[in-house]
Amino acid sequence: MDRLTKVYVELSTACNFDCVMCVRRTWKDEALAPMEWEVYRSLIEQLAEFPEPPTVHFSGYGEPMTHPRFLEAVELAKGIGARVEMTSNGSLLDRETAAALIDLDVDKIMVSVDGVSADVYEDVRQGSDFGRLVANLLELRRLKLSRFGRGNHKPHLGLAFVAMKRNIDQLPLLPQLAHRLGAEEIKVSNVVPYCPQLEQEMLYDRAMYALAFRASPDIPVMSLPKMNLDAVTAPALAQVFDSTVSISWLQSSLDHYTNYCEFNQKGYLVVRRDGVVTPCLELMRDHPVYLKGKPQWISHYPVGDVTQKTLREIWEDEEYAAFRDKVRRFPYSPCLTCGGCELFEANQEDCRSNTFPVCGRCPWAQGLVQCP
Repeated sequence: MDRLTKVYVELSTACNFDCVMCVRRTWKDEALAPMEWEVYRSLIEQLAEFPEPPTVHFSGYGEPMTHPRFLEAVELAKGIGARVEMTSNGSLLDRETAAALIDLDVDKIMVSVDGVSADVYEDVRQGSDFGRLVANLLELRRLKLSRFGRGNHKPHLGLAFVAMKRNIDQLPLLPQLAHRLGAEEIKVSNVVPYCPQLEQEMLYDRAMYALAFRASPDIPVMSLPKMNLDAVTAPALAQVFDSTVSISWLQSSLDHYTNYCEFNQKGYLVVRRDGVVTPCLELMRDHPVYLKGKPQWISHYPVGDVTQKTLREIWEDEEYAAFRDKVRRFPYSPCLTCGGCELFEANQEDCRSNTFPVCGRCPWAQGLVQCP
């Protein structure tokens, strides 16, 4: 039996922002509320049953710090010896909360920063205040310095950036902001087009088809060394990446994250606000996706409910284990790059006779989208 290593816990579906790329904009009847305390407390007790408690990552489709008992939730998770991480918009990370997270020995905070200027950031993250975010993160850094001195200390800070046409010009400025804030990691993801407007923001309509990211006996491999990336080399490299060869960088193939599900390969799962368990974030809730001007309907795939069974029972269930094994083999049709038949309209079946849920259309599995 493979090991459960990380649990993404949706502590709340409420959020104090209204980001332009958020799937919550497609919801109609979903309650925007915190996870009930008894559900969370029971979940932590269930995690304690594992020989080695998996990492608890507070994430999902809401701001975890809006939970009225957020700090208690962190304390409970740390109390069973679990590593604790979170993804946050950072707006509620005031001095008192930052000090508490340091005291609780939180391991990592990933903060969503989709712009390095107030106008761009606040255009993407509607309802936000860029100045307040920067002040919060500078205060977190100051508190860590005053407590521990120089060096990389917990909670480690990372920045998450969703790349779109409207903000890609901010990307070169992000490292400077990371240095200023003391961030140790920058994770860049593409946008998921939950509506037609977001499809126009995509930066990977050609990358989906590029042979550069695919390995095959029928495709020549070009192995590249370290070299300058500047005005001289950039046009040539761009043409190579857009050509008919597969790219290897210092003998490391760029194909590694094609047909690769990080959640299944590394032993992750998701627990929704209501206790329902799903294999990944993509299969967490019903939602639309727009590609090639066509809508697709992605149906959620529940594998259990922590209010009905323990998480260990759910993880060790034969049907769920078989699903994980299948996804690791990835026998699915390449629906993301095809989309030429009626099966493209939903994730119910594909042309290789796979049945629900089929994962060939998943942008995460093709290295286009990354989770913090």
